[in-house]
Amino acid sequence: MSLALPAVIRQFWHDRSASARRRAINLSLLGECLAVGDAYATDLPDRLAADSVDWQGLSWLAGACLVTPSLAGALQRKGLFDRLPDEVQDYLHTLQSLNRERNQMLREQLIIITEALNRIDIQPVLLKGAITLTSGQYPGAEDRVIGDLDLLVSDSLMEVATAALTDMGYQLKDNDSQWVLPNHQEQHNLHGFPLIHPDLPVRVELHRRILADKGDDALLCQQLITVPFTFDEGPTVLIPDVATRLLHNMLHCQISDRQRVKKMLNLRQLLEFAALVQHETILLDTNRLLNRLHLQHQAILAEYWAQAEHWLQMPYPDTLPRSPHQARQLWLLEKVATRLGWHQLFIFFDWLSRLPRRLLNLLVRLRLMPGYFPVRIRAVLKGQSY
Repeated sequence: MSLALPAVIRQFWHDRSASARRRAINLSLLGECLAVGDAYATDLPDRLAADSVDWQGLSWLAGACLVTPSLAGALQRKGLFDRLPDEVQDYLHTLQSLNRERNQMLREQLIIITEALNRIDIQPVLLKGAITLTSGQYPGAEDRVIGDLDLLVSDSLMEVATAALTDMGYQLKDNDSQWVLPNHQEQHNLHGFPLIHPDLPVRVELHRRILADKGDDALLCQQLITVPFTFDEGPTVLIPDVATRLLHNMLHCQISDRQRVKKMLNLRQLLEFAALVQHETILLDTNRLLNRLHLQHQAILAEYWAQAEHWLQMPYPDTLPRSPHQARQLWLLEKVATRLGWHQLFIFFDWLSRLPRRLLNLLVRLRLMPGYFPVRIRAVLKGQSY
């Protein structure tokens, strides 16, 4: 028995290593398929047609990264879609069609919401995925998976804008506002409470700022330029300039969502960043991008751009200084993306770094909201969540 145990352990680690290698191969192949532009490696067609491709693992990875419809669209634009096995083509095409149907539904709701806001003299600024519901965006924008409809309105108009949506039937989610600490919403949250459509899978977030951090938000908005866009149906929205969209993408992912701390590779957001750069290269000035960032965030932009270069074959600009930590960051990102243990380790580090602040909030809640925890405990026992 004592001799057999090391063999079991060796087999266990061998299986884990083999699984990690397969995930790394799938990640690399997925990135090559999604690569911006219509060009591709000369051997990519043969690699896609090979029997050795782990289509189940590749499809799972694309789904986990929310890029399955984008994968279908990218291969169609490259003229490689027909080289895939029939069942893979059917799977990708089905999810692409379903996502486009959902995006059309979101577009229809966006138009209805915009009409209601325009009637009270509000032109919302579209953020993130909501922008792709307008025409004239980058190639593949119609295949982006969209979560919420994020609309920016001025803080002074938040109340009337929220009232306009509730008059349309949108509802506050779970009445979470009763558990917010005094002034917490106004001082810390960048958007109001989510508004849910009563019958459709549509969630709207009205933002009072672009970014959660007030300093980053102020710096980004100093040079914000918005362009009006009028839908064929009549209502008008505002779209931020490309530079703002790129910086918002990077700061939201890497800073607000703490993906740099957790070493998370967000392919959906990275693909949008790369596609925007590829589509608007002539208009971009990397020096102006850097000047709109705090000094400590300039290296993060370089690291993020290097991610797009590494996984999506997006050219790196000569005018953007590379981060001295680029190689280490790319190595860690791949480890976390392909090895569950590494992923859990960095999630734990992130949780640990935020623990002191959470404990402080806990003490404040105990003092100011004694009824909060009994309700939370009952919700957990009933299988609910807040």
